[in-house]
This record gives sequence, structure tokens and C-alpha cells, in this order.
Amino acid sequence: MARLLTSISFAALLLPSQAAFAQTAPSSAPSAGALQQSITFAIPPQSLSSGIVAFSRAAGIDLVFDGAVPRGARTSGVSGTFTVRDGVNRLLAGTGLTARFTNARTVQIVSPSAAGGASGAAPSGAISLDTIDVQGETAWGPVQGYVASRSATATKTDTPIIEVPQSISVVTRDQMEARQVQSLNETLRYTAGVLAESTGQQGSAPTFRIRGFSAIPFNGSMYLNGLRTISNGDVEPYGLERVEVMRGPASVLYGQNNPGGVVGMVTKRPTEGPVHEVQLRGGSFGYKAGAFDFSGPATEDRRLLYRFTGLLREGGNGIDFSNDQRAFVSGAVTWRPTDATELTAFSLYQKDKVRWNYGLPAHGTVLPNPNGRIPITRFIGEPSIDYNMTERAVVGYNLEHRAHDNVVFRQNLQYAREIWDYRNVQPDGLQADLRTLNRSATADRSIWDTFAVDNQGEVKATTGIFHHTVLFGVDYRWRHFNNTGAWGGTAGPIDVYAPVYGQPVFIPADNYGSRQTEVFPGIYLQDQIKFDHWILTLGGRHDWASSKTVNVFSNAITDQNDRALTKRGGLGYEFDNGVVPYISYSESFLPVSGTTFDRTPFRPETGTQYEAGVKYQPHDMNLRITAAIYDLRRQNVLTQDPANPFYSIQIGEVTSRGFEFEAVTSLTSGLSLTGAYAYNDSKVTESNDGDLGKRPVRAPQHLASVWADYAIRDGALNGLTLGGGVRYVGASAGNAMNTFYAPAYTVVDAMIRYDIDKWRFSVNATNLFDTQYVAGCAIISQCNVGRVRTVIGQVSYRW
Repeated sequence: MARLLTSISFAALLLPSQAAFAQTAPSSAPSAGALQQSITFAIPPQSLSSGIVAFSRAAGIDLVFDGAVPRGARTSGVSGTFTVRDGVNRLLAGTGLTARFTNARTVQIVSPSAAGGASGAAPSGAISLDTIDVQGETAWGPVQGYVASRSATATKTDTPIIEVPQSISVVTRDQMEARQVQSLNETLRYTAGVLAESTGQQGSAPTFRIRGFSAIPFNGSMYLNGLRTISNGDVEPYGLERVEVMRGPASVLYGQNNPGGVVGMVTKRPTEGPVHEVQLRGGSFGYKAGAFDFSGPATEDRRLLYRFTGLLREGGNGIDFSNDQRAFVSGAVTWRPTDATELTAFSLYQKDKVRWNYGLPAHGTVLPNPNGRIPITRFIGEPSIDYNMTERAVVGYNLEHRAHDNVVFRQNLQYAREIWDYRNVQPDGLQADLRTLNRSATADRSIWDTFAVDNQGEVKATTGIFHHTVLFGVDYRWRHFNNTGAWGGTAGPIDVYAPVYGQPVFIPADNYGSRQTEVFPGIYLQDQIKFDHWILTLGGRHDWASSKTVNVFSNAITDQNDRALTKRGGLGYEFDNGVVPYISYSESFLPVSGTTFDRTPFRPETGTQYEAGVKYQPHDMNLRITAAIYDLRRQNVLTQDPANPFYSIQIGEVTSRGFEFEAVTSLTSGLSLTGAYAYNDSKVTESNDGDLGKRPVRAPQHLASVWADYAIRDGALNGLTLGGGVRYVGASAGNAMNTFYAPAYTVVDAMIRYDIDKWRFSVNATNLFDTQYVAGCAIISQCNVGRVRTVIGQVSYRW
């Protein structure tokens, strides 16, 4: 249970008026500036007591109320930009309560019927308000500010983050808006333990690493509303409410995935209060965009709610000839036929057309070149040939039925279709003059059809001193993959210092392709047990994984069947001051396609992690601090078969050990801050490939970042917010043999925003000082450059 200790006092007041804001004018009336300051609120419907706490945080004022506020009273929430007076009116609408300013920073909320007279005299004593259960935030809903209190990514239940025995970060909607993120890579830039943009500036496709391991969508690292249905997971951030990262293995709940961790995206849901927003953006390299977001009740009884969101954008990214395009639209409807049942149906469509940034040779970027440094904006493909188009459509629903106060049934269901169509000219290596780049050409078209359903039953029960939250689930995922393409295409070489485009390019007819059908059923059981101050989490899962692959040219058929049992356990102790030390163990598995020389199918890769840490979330402050150490091993990794060099065997192992720290806060003073540091020691600990003891590519030892912004709420500068951030990425290995490294770099970001009435004006600068850097290298011919200085301005109107 999330708990918030507040200094709000009970004060008995007697006011005759039933209006939300009493119009009496005591001698201590507030200044006009305090009444008229405009603030953007995002307070969802919830209990009135917790709504008052959220409003107080957002407005930076104290709200006090009398002891006769009805038990169970609720607020419809406050969503939008309002003055403090109008915001309190909306907070109290329909409650029968009144309010008035007693001074410039204090509002008294009153129950007239409980006052017992008309004198208006307040008692001499004040009673401190005890711990409040904050009902407003849910694990699937919006967060006021930067500090999320609850998450479902690690447990599939609505659980306080401090009670989860594993490291979790949540990027809230407010954080995304403050930094004006344009992609999932940008969203995770300031997240502990995550190397975002590991392949540099790309128009689409997430490319990040978690705890030293690649977390690409194909390996089961990305989930949308709790289900894995997308293979290229760069969902438009404007359509997301929150993005969560759970570090470490997660197969006990999700089945097949990478041991580094998972990313959970939650789409915007319909709201009970009206939301209306339109945006226009413009910036560097011809960037321009427009967006809208509309939500609210469709019926007076609020049994039916809607949300409709969309965005169009186009512009370059700093690389020559780049012109990234995106179209995004999403819709959602929430239906509550009874107080115990809620169904939210949603859909989204997104289409991206970009040019892939393959990067530049190491000689001339991270290594010396007698010809000088290659301009980091250089495009090494063919503008008339290269394109990369991705298209996805997702439909689904989240159904919840509360059969009893302690029994809940949920069903989450999704279907997705994705199309990936690309044609690229890519680098093969520099010639002896270190300026002429050999190139090749490829083409590929892939279609994914994915269906997933997750059925859950949650039961809360007490046995003696033990309080249980038991989750039982049965899930099923089916995916059909159809892929055709052409390898072995040729392209004329290019001078990287004086490029002449229009070189001859030959791409042969399709010469490879496959059709694959995969089926992944699984069952899981989890028990979250509380006794005294102890929190014990136990879980287990059994998975079956089968696939059938057909070569479209030879008609050869490959069948593969795997099964796995994964486990997780964790123990924590919650002190009264909000400190929770914990220890945990978790496992993962990931099927591997192919066979050994003797046609034996590969076993699944496995992952195991030991983690110990401490979390701190004080009851009287909007702050969360987490720190953790971990030992993570990925086993059954493919490595060369010494007896049959053209085949692989599974004796490989990669070990990742490290330390992480993260602090997030949003204070009533107007200061919001995120800070993170991660140390990661990754190395190959078993291999036949000559890389034993080497560091994996794109896995820096050190990551550090801090972002802070400050909103001015008084005086002539009321409505102005200033912010900025610094990101540091340590040096990373440039190839498997570690013969060269991509150097460390530091990047500075900045923002300025001004809110006035219903308008918001903002300007964000990424890489403010235009630092030239290489985000990482994979081989000697491919070093991906980072984003050059980019400035984007935005105008929003909300009503």
C-alpha cells in the first residue's frame, strides 16, 4: 500500500455558502497573483483525501479540511491548466464542500453541515491527519509529477514499487513532456542502467541495452499494455502514459525474454475529466509536427469514456539526406457496465519512413585517419535507393471484473500486424587509402502477425499473520512470421570525404526467405506475502515453446520444441520510515533457432540473477531513491564449434555484474529531478571464439545522468520553467576482440517553458553544445554517430 504522510490539519469551520469557493473576503484574503496563477493539473478521479494531497503538491499550496469530510468522498479529478481557484472548484465539484483562501498559500476546505453553527469559529486545536492510502494512482494510470508509486510490470498486480524485490524505473508522462521526447530511445535516456540510442541517431527502432545486454524487441524485451505483440517496439511516445523498465530476468511472468530486463509501455487511457490538447512543433533540420489529444466522458453517468490521440511529423535528424516521417493515431474506449466490471478497448496505427544510419568507419571517427575526421553528418548510402518503412496496427482490450473485494479476474488480449520493408546500401570496409568505402546492398520485407492473451486471477487472503496476494495466470501467444529478401547485392564504392552519389547499385531477385509459426503457451503462479514488516515474493512459471520454419525456396521444414521452468523469489523488510532493503533471485529463458553439426536443436538460452538493494520512499515527501547490486549470467550462448568451424555449440557464457543508483523527486517548491548512475562490468566468461574475457560491444562500464527543472509559481515570472540535463556515457568496446573503443562522451540538454492560462510555449535543445561523439561501434566499419545539436519549439493549447 502506498502511504503518504501529510501535514494537512483538520480545522472546523462554519461557512453558510454551498458554493465551492466562498466569496467572503476576510482580512487575510490572498493576493490576486496567488488566486490567478495558472497550473497544469493531471489529477485523476480518486478518493477526495488523496486528491487533496495531489492538488497540494501540484499547486504548491496547503489545503486544510475539517474532520467532518464524508468518509468515502471522491473527487472527479482535475485535468488541464487552471488557476488555483478554478482548480479547487473542480476538485470539490459534486462533493458539497466549500473552500476559501485564508492566506496566500492556504486553502480551507469545509463541510458546512458538520460545522454545527454559523459562527465560523474554528477550534483551538488541530488534529494531524494520519497516513492516507493514495487511491488515485494505479499501476496502469497517469502520475502527477516525476515520482510513480506503483507498477504492474514486475508483478502484474497493482503493487507499490518499494515492495517489488527488483529494480524498477518509471518514466512518467510529465518527464516525457518536459524533455519533448520523439522516440522510445529518447524516452529512456535518463533511466538508470539503460544505454539508450546504442546505435546512435536512428529515425525508428529501439536500440538500447539494459545491464549490458541488448534489449531489442525481437528478444521479448518490450511489452505494450502487459503483452508482447510488437517486434519493432518504437511506439510514438505522445501516445504513451508511462514507460517502465524492470531490470533483470522476467520470464517468471512473461515467458521468453532477454535476461537484461523488460520495457513496459502503457498507452493513454480514457479519463473521467475532459482533456483537450492540440500541439504544433517546429525545429532544426526542417522538423515540423502537429498533434492532438482528446478525452473525457461520453455519457453523463461516466460509464462510457473515450480518448483519441494523433500525431504527424516530418523532418531531418542531422544526417545528410535524412527525412524521417511518422503518422500515428490511437483510440480507446472504457466501458463500465457495473461498478465491478471495466473494459478498456484500444487500438493504434503507426507508420514510419526513415533512412537507417549504418554509421561510419572507425578510421576517421574513433581511430586516426591521415585524411582527417569524417564529417559526422555524412550519409554513406544512396539517397535514391535507401529507405526503411515500418508499419504497425494493434487492437486489443483490458478487461477487469471484481467478483469480490478480494477476488479480481483480468483478461488482456491483443492482435498486431507489423510490416517492415527496407532497401539499404551499407558499408563493408575502407580500402587501403582509408577514404574509399566499399559497399553492398540488401533488401528485405517482413510481416509479423501476433496474437496474445493473458488470463489472470488475483486473490487476496489472510492466513494467520500472513497476508497474501495470489496471482494465477494462463497466457498464450501465437506469431506468424513471413520474410523474403535479397542478400549479395552490390553497390559502387564511395569516397567518404568527397562523396559522389548515384553510383551503380544492383540488388538481385529474392534469394532467401522463410515462413515461421510460433506458439507459446504458459502458466504461472505468484504469491506476494506480507507479515509484520516483511514482504516475501515467490513465483514460478512453466512454458512451452514450439516453432515450425519453412524455407520458401527449398521447402525444407524445421521443427523445434522447448519447455522451461523459471522461478523467482525475493524478500524485503519495510521500515516505518519508508526504507526497504531486499534480496532477490530470478531466471529467464529464450529459445534459440538452429541446430548443431549433428542436427541437435539448440537449447534455450538461460539467465540467472542475484540482486540485493534498498529502496526509500518517505511518507512525507514526493521522493524515491533506489540502489542495487547484481550478478547476472547469460548461459547457453552460441560459440564456434572447434571441430566443425562452420557450426556452433552452446558453451558460451556472458557475465554482467554491477551497481545502480537512481533518485527521482517532484517537490511542492516546483523542483523536479531525476538522477542516475550505473556501473556495469560485462565480460565473456565462456567462449571458443577468441573473445574470452573480452567486453561485449556497446556495453560501457559507466553511465551517469541528471535532469532537473524548476517551475516558478510566484511573482512576475510565474509560469516559467527552466530545466536541463547532463548525460555521461563511458567508453565502450568497438568490436568483439576489444582492439579499439568508442570514447566516452558527455552531452548537455536544456529546456525552457512558459505556461499562461491555457497556453504552453516550450523550447528544448538536445546536445546543446553540439558535441561530436560516437554512440558506439559494432565492427571496424560501423561506428554510429550521435545526435548533433537539435532545437525543437512547441506551442500547446489545452482546455
